[in-house]
Amino acid sequence: MRRAGAERHRAKFTQHDGTQDSHGTPTYRVPGDWDTVVAAWPCELLTSTGTETLRGKQVQATTTHVLFGEYHGAKLVEPDMRAVIDNVTYGVVAAFDPMGNSREIRIELKRDVE
Repeated sequence: MRRAGAERHRAKFTQHDGTQDSHGTPTYRVPGDWDTVVAAWPCELLTSTGTETLRGKQVQATTTHVLFGEYHGAKLVEPDMRAVIDNVTYGVVAAFDPMGNSREIRIELKRDVE
């Protein structure tokens, strides 16, 4: 059961479109080269460290934040994407269904340093 008001954040997930510069290097820093895959997904945002256990599973060492929300709203999220929440950009570390019942998804994030 979810807590009332827990999903107070809205996450946007974007994926790089494959654009490269003249040297063949992906243009990850160009905002226009990221396509929105999921927009305004309601979620709960928790700060974590790699040594913590959240809901029965230890988070990865690179994880700085964890999102929880409805599975069907974010089932397309993959580790090559990034999330933007409250104008802060995070890289997606992992996304999975913790209970295996397609009801809730857990997305582990790493805050990007820009």
